[in-house]
Amino acid sequence: MMAFAETHGPVLETARLLLRPFRRGDERALVEHLAAPEVTRQLALVPHPYRMSHARAWITDCLAHPASPVNGCRFALERRADGAIIGGAAITPFAGGFELGYWLGKDYWGEGFGSEAACGTTDFGFGVLGMARIDAFVFDGNPASVRLLEKLGFRYLGLSEDAPARHRGPVHHFVQDQPFDQ
Repeated sequence: MMAFAETHGPVLETARLLLRPFRRGDERALVEHLAAPEVTRQLALVPHPYRMSHARAWITDCLAHPASPVNGCRFALERRADGAIIGGAAITPFAGGFELGYWLGKDYWGEGFGSEAACGTTDFGFGVLGMARIDAFVFDGNPASVRLLEKLGFRYLGLSEDAPARHRGPVHHFVQDQPFDQ
């Protein structure tokens, strides 16, 4: 199910999550979760240590660039049971196409939230934004993300030469170019 938040974009509902636009007030949860090096070492563009100034700048940018076929989409992952922000998911412009990215606070790993968020985000990209192809990249040493992408029907293309500068190892490239069954 999808609704639109006041002026800031879509809100997607999954079984246990609301995927909604980031908003003022989410900063503390971002800093809390992204302070963990176990989380940020798997994220190409997130600084470590992650500070309140980073969270404020991120939310300002999200508010300035709401979901669209040009901007893609960026969602806060809000647990429906208690309203807690537990992570983020996005489809953002990349090399003439779009890239899926997602992260969860360490306390929420292994509970299926990543699959739920990635599935909802990818479905939104294909079904609402009309994307024809979505790429995803996984740093070596992250087997959970590899399994998640394979479960969602992403195809493995091999090692990418476009590894982020701060990462010193192989980056695995996956692609999904048609809607998948949920």
